[in-house]
Amino acid sequence: MGRTALNHVSLLCLLYIALSLCSTLAADDRGSLKDSSAKSTKPPHIVLVVADDLGWNDVPFTRTNSCHIQVPTLSKLAQHGVVLMNYYVQPICTPTRNCLMTGRHPILTGLQHGVIRDSVPNGLPLNETTMPQMLKKYGYATHMIGKWHLGFYKPAYTPQRRGFDTFFGYYTGNEEYWNHTSPCWNCGNYTAVDLHRATPTSETPVLDKAGQYSTNVFAEEAVSVINDHNTSTPLFLYLPFEAVHGAASCEPDCFSPAGDLLQAPDYFISKQHHIKNPYRRTYAGMVGALDSAVHNITKALTARRMWENTVLVFTTDNGAPASHFDGQAMSNWPLRGTKGTLWEGGVRGAAFVTAPHRIDEDSIGLNTQMIHVTDWYPTFERLASGGSQHQAEERPVVGDDLQLSGVDAWDAIAHNSWPRIQRVEILHNIDPVTGEVAFRQGHLKLLTGIKNGGSWYPPPSPHGLSTQESEESIAEQFDEPQTFLFNVTADPEERNNLADQMPYKVQYMMGVLDKYKALAVPCRYPDPDKNANPTLPGRSGVWEPWMPDDG
Repeated sequence: MGRTALNHVSLLCLLYIALSLCSTLAADDRGSLKDSSAKSTKPPHIVLVVADDLGWNDVPFTRTNSCHIQVPTLSKLAQHGVVLMNYYVQPICTPTRNCLMTGRHPILTGLQHGVIRDSVPNGLPLNETTMPQMLKKYGYATHMIGKWHLGFYKPAYTPQRRGFDTFFGYYTGNEEYWNHTSPCWNCGNYTAVDLHRATPTSETPVLDKAGQYSTNVFAEEAVSVINDHNTSTPLFLYLPFEAVHGAASCEPDCFSPAGDLLQAPDYFISKQHHIKNPYRRTYAGMVGALDSAVHNITKALTARRMWENTVLVFTTDNGAPASHFDGQAMSNWPLRGTKGTLWEGGVRGAAFVTAPHRIDEDSIGLNTQMIHVTDWYPTFERLASGGSQHQAEERPVVGDDLQLSGVDAWDAIAHNSWPRIQRVEILHNIDPVTGEVAFRQGHLKLLTGIKNGGSWYPPPSPHGLSTQESEESIAEQFDEPQTFLFNVTADPEERNNLADQMPYKVQYMMGVLDKYKALAVPCRYPDPDKNANPTLPGRSGVWEPWMPDDG
């Protein structure tokens, strides 16, 4: 063979090798290698986005096929990430935020009933190590923007004193989107501004944002934090938005405030013009504004070259109050129940995770692993420490094998496997005030003490207002507490009660619940304090701590 032929063969071989190498590098770049997580040992930036009251059928990535709300950013992020189809939160705001910040069930902190109202002397116990305090041990800069709702009656309970380097947002649970005021909620005829900029050593009311929509304000603040961040330091950015909770306004008065007004800028409402139902279209505008906020945040991370090393979690805090507006705005369809209930519509949460180069390619898509909101705490600790699945074991074990504290779920999310500790059960809640209890073990879910039978609110029509009320949208009320047992894997809509067919399972699960009940601390739900009123003489007129730390 001549030299020219040899040269051609050599060139072809070299070209083949080069192309193979490029293909391998490209595969690495997509994060498709099984050990992609192991290779990404640098602590990631962690962005935790919490939507408020977002329903299962209010975003298209839950695949209900009946959501017409357009959210291009969230849809794209979910498409390239892991959508959690078997993920649970608590049925209402404060308990879920307790789980996020501590990784511990609210029956261990006394926050298992209701929410912390504006004027009550209550808060997340100070002996709890919060998520930002934990992450600071690993060198993270920690920033919070949005809704706290874990107590503020003393300065020590505010977020800037619980581990956040900076806080921009509001302390209470519900306010008006445009003027940023929060009514007292059945404790007095007054309302006050609740918007603050704070550090551990300073706190300043923000009084110049009236007329600016809170979702936009919070997004702009998040972009500012990202732009000012030293990229050599890992960032924890906690973003519990007001969206898409209904707005709180003193209409007709603050003794009985309207807590679910739909408020969105005309621009975002008009972008959902394909929805003719006016309630659903305005609500879709609120969801669309949140989608735009996430777009701006991811764009800022990309511009700072931080996105490639970011883990972004998007989650709701509970299901939607689907009964409001005659069932024509929010939606948990096809799940049963609403916010504030232990039915799937109240506790199964819309959520996804996206993390460039850290998730196996074959794990991208729908994930059916059982995951609870407490699991983010040990999962983030594992990512921050660069370690393997061990952090949950190092935390105090409560009640033998009862899973009241979070479990490191990163392998379940990124690699669709549980190499060591697996979540096998979830205590939804034990409410000593209402007597309602729900507990999931494997495929089975037990509910006891139930008086509200829940309902299946049909998805709001995109074509206009529905004129007929569906029989399924009327929640049955029971005179006596009822017991239910469902296989929620086969029957996620909770239609086929198995309690009479499987009494032995009911009895066994009741026995496990007795163990949980023995570990519960007393519920703290104090009455309002009249001294909380920020409009009293000599006060600032702004919601703020009203007791000294040593008082």
